[in-house]
Amino acid sequence: ITFKIEGKEYEVALEEEFAKYLSNDLQQYFNTPNTSIKTLLQAYLSKTYECYNLQKRLNDVIRKLDN
Repeated sequence: ITFKIEGKEYEVALEEEFAKYLSNDLQQYFNTPNTSIKTLLQAYLSKTYECYNLQKRLNDVIRKLDN
């Protein structure tokens, strides 16, 4: 998968299934061919917050199963 951030291209090798998922998921953040660092940071923070909430929910489920 190739990212273009502030005029510089970055190519990252990913597992094919994950690359497809990531490409589709990131389209909501990167709607232009040249992404700014600010947009990249916003996408990162948004995904980090999503992971945080999923981890909280998972911990709640585990706690309920343990009781």
